[in-house]
Amino acid sequence: MIRRFVLAAVLFVPLAAYGQADPVDLTAVFIDGGVRIDRLLVYQIGGVVLLRGRTGSPLMAAAAGRFAARAGYRRVANLIEIVPGLTDEALAASARHELDMTRELEGCRFQIELAEGIVRLRGRVVREAQGDYAVYLIAKIDGVKQVHSELTLSAPAATGGRHE
Repeated sequence: MIRRFVLAAVLFVPLAAYGQADPVDLTAVFIDGGVRIDRLLVYQIGGVVLLRGRTGSPLMAAAAGRFAARAGYRRVANLIEIVPGLTDEALAASARHELDMTRELEGCRFQIELAEGIVRLRGRVVREAQGDYAVYLIAKIDGVKQVHSELTLSAPAATGGRHE
């Protein structure tokens, strides 16, 4: 009895492995199609399209699933995680807080704009190292995809740091 079971297992496992399809990476297709999800990964495995990533908006997650359906995929597993702190407003608030709480940036003035996790940092710094540090602090915030710095050097401000 045990020999039959072992023989069946030895024969069945390799046959089952042949039935598995290699995953096909579709991430670039979805990004090119306008799907904007943080850490987006899209794979087709055995006729199922698997969507993974993070967003602050349930509507964006649903839009990714609709994109897959419009592209002709009938079986879609939408595993995109909804993380409330990933909205542009929440990321901007985190960036402002991070800059406000950093002593090394006293005397600097910053304006922060966000669009889809991409930060545009404008303003004035007293030393070039302050600008580099501000970019570093913002880039390490979870959910920030890129930081574009448009900071300029200026004389020290008479008041403390101001972040708009």
